Amino acid sequence: MTITASAPGSVMITGEHAVVYGHPAIVCAIEQRVTVRLKTLDLPELQITSEIAPPAQIALQDLPVEGPYRFVSQAVALYRDHLSAGIALEITSQIEPTLGLGSSAAVTIATLGALKQLTNATADLHAQALGIVRSIQGRGSGADLAASLHGGMIAYQLPAEMTSGVPGNDQHATCHPLPSPPQLSLRYAGYKTPTAEVLATIATRMRGNEARFDRLYARMGRCAQATTDAALARDWDSFSELLQDYQVLMQELGVSDPTLDQIIAEAMVTPGVRAAKISGSGLGDCVVALGDVAPGFRAAPLAVKGLVTHD
Repeated sequence: MTITASAPGSVMITGEHAVVYGHPAIVCAIEQRVTVRLKTLDLPELQITSEIAPPAQIALQDLPVEGPYRFVSQAVALYRDHLSAGIALEITSQIEPTLGLGSSAAVTIATLGALKQLTNATADLHAQALGIVRSIQGRGSGADLAASLHGGMIAYQLPAEMTSGVPGNDQHATCHPLPSPPQLSLRYAGYKTPTAEVLATIATRMRGNEARFDRLYARMGRCAQATTDAALARDWDSFSELLQDYQVLMQELGVSDPTLDQIIAEAMVTPGVRAAKISGSGLGDCVVALGDVAPGFRAAPLAVKGLVTHD
C-alpha cells in the first residue's frame, strides 16, 4: 500500500515570541511543500530516504529521539502500536533550505497525515505535532504547524493551558482563516540563530525583569490582534502600518540586529513595498515584506491548501 501526503511551509507574519505566552499571531502557509511517500513493508522496521541525510533503517521498537529524522521517528512512534508491519518513507522537499520556512513543521504534519490515513485513526494532528515539537525543542507555539495543516493565512492563538507543557486532549489552539494578503516576499539574512538559543537569550534577560517583559508581550499581543482585525476588514494600509509597529516591538525585545535593520530599511525605500519586518524568532533568518518584491527578496506565494493526502 502506498500513501502520499504533502504539507506547505510557513512564514510568521506577526505575533512572534508573544504567541508562546498565549497572545495572538498571524501565520501564512507558503507554496513550498514537503512530500512524504509512505509504503508498507513486511519487515517490522522504519526505512527513511530523503535529501537532508543518509538513508536510515531502524527497528520499530528502537525509534530514535535524536538525529536528523527525529521529528519523523517520533511521529511514527505515536502510531507504532497501530502498524501491522513496517513502513518506508520517501521524503522530498521544495522548501528553500536557506529560508527555513517551517520545514520541520511541514515534514511532521505530512508524516502524521500519511500515518493517520494508513491507520484510519481519529487523531488531532495539530495536538500530536505540537507534542512532538515540544518534546524535541522544549517550547513551541504550534503556529507553523497550524499553517502547514490548514493552509492560507490564519489567525492563531494558544489557550493559557497550552502555553507550557504538552497539550491534553481537551485543549485546542484556536485557528481562523484570514483573507489573502498582498504579495509576500522573503530575504534571508545570511545566517540563523536557532530558535532555542534566541529563547534562551531572552529568558536570561527576563530574570529579574519579568514584569517589564510581561508588559512588552502584552503590547505585542495587542498589536497582533489589531493586525488580525485589519486583515479581516481587508484594510491593508492599516495592516502594513501595524506590521511596522510590531517590528519596533521586536527591536525593543532585542531580537533585531544591524543586518536585519539594514535589510528592512533597504526594503522600505523600495517603491511599492508596504511593510517589512523580521519573520520568526530573529537574530538572523528571514525578513518578510509586503507588496512589490524588493531587490534581494524572493516572492513567496501563499499556499491555499494545507495538508493533502491521497493513495
